[in-house]
Amino acid sequence: MKKAGLWGLLWMVFISELQAENESKEEKFIKEGETLNVNCPFSTEKYSYSQKAWQKLIDGRKPVTLALTTSTSGNPSQVREGRYFLEDIPSEAILHVQMTNLQVEDSGLYRCVIYYPSKEPDVLSPLFHVVVIKDPLNTTASDENHTRKLQISTFPPTTTRAQGTLVDRPRTVTKLPPKSTADLSSPGFGVNITNVTDVTSYVFRIQPGKQEPLNCLKEETI
Repeated sequence: MKKAGLWGLLWMVFISELQAENESKEEKFIKEGETLNVNCPFSTEKYSYSQKAWQKLIDGRKPVTLALTTSTSGNPSQVREGRYFLEDIPSEAILHVQMTNLQVEDSGLYRCVIYYPSKEPDVLSPLFHVVVIKDPLNTTASDENHTRKLQISTFPPTTTRAQGTLVDRPRTVTKLPPKSTADLSSPGFGVNITNVTDVTSYVFRIQPGKQEPLNCLKEETI
């Protein structure tokens, strides 16, 4: 039983690939993020009361059913499954298919089929080879944002150093003790200094022939 089931699956894959090779293909080039809209015509006499499906063909695997109509009344019907939308319009003999927000990984081969639960589907022409192209503008903007983030993250951390406050400290002045009181006299020049305190020195200029000091300068120490 297992071998029979495996052979049956392989046969289904082989038939699907063979049909895909023999069917006409229509190329669809879509930018990433955009929406795909296609119409699949069918015979109203044969398929007005049949279920329809949108499938993706993957090499070496059974076709993947992405969306499936449920109505078999012959009246218009709609179904939405995630990003996939089907609208069956028997009066116009058209199955309208919509895929939204296409991504690069959505690229591949697709088809509309008349779906039968217990047997192989009838494939509606044409097949659709969808190629999703990455938008270069979005890529450039993304790269620029990434570059800005790297530049911001590589800036060295800023260190704020607190500035010290300059405080004027009182200066200490050491004052020498007063010299002892002494009488200084010079009879020859007429100089007499009494009770000298807090005086470091006196400077005199004495011209020859005069007996009084000129330009007396006092120097104090702090």
